Amino acid sequence: MNNQLGLIAILGISYLLLSQEHGFDYRGESGEGYKQFKSELYDISFKYPADWTKNPNYEERYDGPGGFVEVAEIEAYNRPINVVVQQEINTPIKPFGMNPKVMDVDLDGQPARVIIPSADQNKVFDREVAIIVKNKKPVVEGQERYDYTIIWTDKANLENILNSFKFI
Repeated sequence: MNNQLGLIAILGISYLLLSQEHGFDYRGESGEGYKQFKSELYDISFKYPADWTKNPNYEERYDGPGGFVEVAEIEAYNRPINVVVQQEINTPIKPFGMNPKVMDVDLDGQPARVIIPSADQNKVFDREVAIIVKNKKPVVEGQERYDYTIIWTDKANLENILNSFKFI
């Protein structure tokens, strides 16, 4: 019992430190000026700024002043979420820099991870962060089955997406 309480305390303190360091607290609610992203394929919804428009060069990407959001499935081959996160972090182009931080979160009852870039992130990725969430049911496209969804966005819009994320 004491070990469990100690672990809970450590996790709580870690969350507070990460949220203060990175300037977000995802417990609040989204305000006005947002549209609802809703995908039957991914069975998810969340809010994004109303002045963003769908980018025709991508399947599920919205861009606008100050940011973007893009949604895709991610191949996991029955691997646990932490392995999937490391797969994303360790791609050869290092989109999150050499030493990104990973924050454990729960999104609508499902395990998720937020990848926060390190200070050496390449400017090409423009403050990009990622959310990887375990789907409540697999996303199926043709013969492929995907157990995780990935959401790329910019740091400024991360809090809003975390606040409003729901499975549908």
